Amino acid sequence: MDSQNNDENIEKGECKVHVFDLSSDAEDKVVEIIDGFYNEEHAIVFAHAYVRASVENCRIHGATNQEIFNAWSAFGEDIKVMKKEEVVWSSSDEIMSFVENEATSMECDWRSLDPRRLVEEDEFPEDDEEYPS
Repeated sequence: MDSQNNDENIEKGECKVHVFDLSSDAEDKVVEIIDGFYNEEHAIVFAHAYVRASVENCRIHGATNQEIFNAWSAFGEDIKVMKKEEVVWSSSDEIMSFVENEATSMECDWRSLDPRRLVEEDEFPEDDEEYPS
């Protein structure tokens, strides 16, 4: 069990998500770098949901896929998942699939995957105590 925890701790924090505001005038357009993911898969699932939400915010009923893509390219948020200096996932890998297939609210729920909102078990030790019924 300890070796499993050690493996998780070694990998945790290696992946970072770079969020790019496509409407920004800034040269690099980076608005945020998010870390603290448990592993690469956690970062990629978060990135999928984040970009899906961004695309859905740009989706207008009756718009063509090209119009949705153009709106996202102008006003959306792009993401790259980085592991050290290597890009392991980029929204450009799947953006057209996201545009062509409307997402469910669950597929857009990046907040539930956000490592900044996750609570470690040990943060509330009083919850571990048994209370008399």
